[in-house]
Amino acid sequence: MSDTETMWAPPDDGRPPQRPDRKPMIAFLIVLVITLLAAAAMGGYLLGLRTAQSEQAALPSSIAPTTTSSAPATTTTAPTTTTDTTTTTTTMTVAVGTVRNATPAGSPVVLNVGYGVNLDSTQPNWDVVPSSDPTYFTDLRFDTQDTVTSSGRGFAQTQPSSGYADCAAATAYTPLLDINQILAGGAYCTTSPQGRFALVVFHPAVGGQLTFDLTVWEKTP
Repeated sequence: MSDTETMWAPPDDGRPPQRPDRKPMIAFLIVLVITLLAAAAMGGYLLGLRTAQSEQAALPSSIAPTTTSSAPATTTTAPTTTTDTTTTTTTMTVAVGTVRNATPAGSPVVLNVGYGVNLDSTQPNWDVVPSSDPTYFTDLRFDTQDTVTSSGRGFAQTQPSSGYADCAAATAYTPLLDINQILAGGAYCTTSPQGRFALVVFHPAVGGQLTFDLTVWEKTP
């Protein structure tokens, strides 16, 4: 036998040769595998986390930010409109001698004692009123069986055919007439309470009644 063979030859003591101890090697391999698995798991976790963050950053925000906008206050001033209001006054010029009211021919006024007429009336009956009416004392009236009175200037004797100019020029007025002055008739100018000129033409008295024709002219400036 050679020296080499003698050096590595198992002892010849009748026991089987011992196998090499592999436990340290197995433990090392197990630790290595566990380490690799742990590293792989950690790498996968980190990769998944980074991917999730990237996707979240790429997605638009689902909640829009709240924007508070305050519109500036606007003051509107309406333009001032000036309306020119012009009042036109139309003055009707009354011709001199315009008749306001007159008794129709053949239809004289007939008054009993205690009645009067409104010389400013435009009614056909001259608004005849009794002495119990307050307006009785403001116009020509048959006061008693002896007197005829007027609330105007009185009575100025004239002609039955006298016109406006004649009565306007008359000056000799008397406050009342005695019935005896007009028994046979007569014509007199008088005035109304509102200043209109009037012509009274008396008829002869019959049965205690006062009968006369009457003409009243409009006032002129």
